[in-house]
Amino acid sequence: MKTNKTIIIKRLQKKSENSNIKEWQEVGTENVFVIPLSDEMTAIANEQGIFGQSYQVFARVGADIKETDKLIIDGEDYDVKGIKKYEGSNNLDHLEILANKIQK
Repeated sequence: MKTNKTIIIKRLQKKSENSNIKEWQEVGTENVFVIPLSDEMTAIANEQGIFGQSYQVFARVGADIKETDKLIIDGEDYDVKGIKKYEGSNNLDHLEILANKIQK
């Protein structure tokens, strides 16, 4: 899966102002580019406690994605494990996101 995708971003939020119960709620969508990590890079991620198939997701710098979010890509759930911001290179500015497929 090396391709442009429109993803759904979900965030754990209170059900209502008067509730302490949290649930995953859609907070937006974003156009991104998704690349699966190589077996070697996935093994390194596994050593750091990130198990399963990991993916690099590239998004624009202003994308509202946080490390605690869940991404929905092609109907599958992914946890955001890390975000690195690359800025100052004009048209090369982007967010590089490490996302891990949630095993069901």
